Amino acid sequence: MRVKYFANIRPLTGCLELEWTTPAQSLRELLQGLAERHGEPFRRRILPEGRLSETIIVLVNGQHILHLDGLDTRLQPEDTISLFPMVAGG
Repeated sequence: MRVKYFANIRPLTGCLELEWTTPAQSLRELLQGLAERHGEPFRRRILPEGRLSETIIVLVNGQHILHLDGLDTRLQPEDTISLFPMVAGG
């Protein structure tokens, strides 16, 4: 899987994107694995209290997970997952 990080999530990971080769059946499994890899600051930003932060947008192959199965969205090895912070502007 390819995982892409955007905006202020990038400094938490030290990279723009990575290839994730550890099996992950669901988005929840993937994010938990990424939190283990990237450490506590990433976990607090993305998965506070084990739930997806309300200030994070996750796309799987360009589709918002709100239109899929949320954290239970099934993943395939060829998927691309993008993590964005919510932004405000005018």
